[in-house]
Amino acid sequence: MRKKTSPPRESRKTAPVSAASARSAQALGLVVAVELGAEFPTLPLLEGTPRRVLTQLEGESPAAFAERVASSLEGAFARGVALGQLSVACNERIDDAAQGARRTLATAALGAMAKQHTGKVTLCATARSSGRLRQALSTLSRGLFDEWRTAGLEASVDFGAEAPAAAATGAFVFTARVA
Repeated sequence: MRKKTSPPRESRKTAPVSAASARSAQALGLVVAVELGAEFPTLPLLEGTPRRVLTQLEGESPAAFAERVASSLEGAFARGVALGQLSVACNERIDDAAQGARRTLATAALGAMAKQHTGKVTLCATARSSGRLRQALSTLSRGLFDEWRTAGLEASVDFGAEAPAAAATGAFVFTARVA
């Protein structure tokens, strides 16, 4: 009796996947954390980028909000999508509690992004924000950047764009003469 043999299988040789190419193939997601009283930040149009928005609850302390957002960063996206950017919409608070919470949140996000060796944290405020807030956010951003730049990560501030003034049209211009 003759033993049946199956036809030889074609074997495909595949190149080993390096960690760097695996990271580049992984999609990067955006998390937007909006503090209570802050305006939603102006974000660049990122077609197809997975996004998650988390807002501070009424009565929630800045530290509790930062902790809640930080704890949800790892599982915010589906498998195959890693955290690539965090935008924090900041309100006008610049006290130690608010600044400490922002630092805690940004540090947690940058730590999560360090696995991919790419990522960015942006502290956002409106163009109408106070000079004190601008200074506080800029100082915080500079400290974060200096701390994480060797890991290939970025930290920046965005104060949005000033809304253009409404153009005066003839129908809406009134002239009054006072004698």
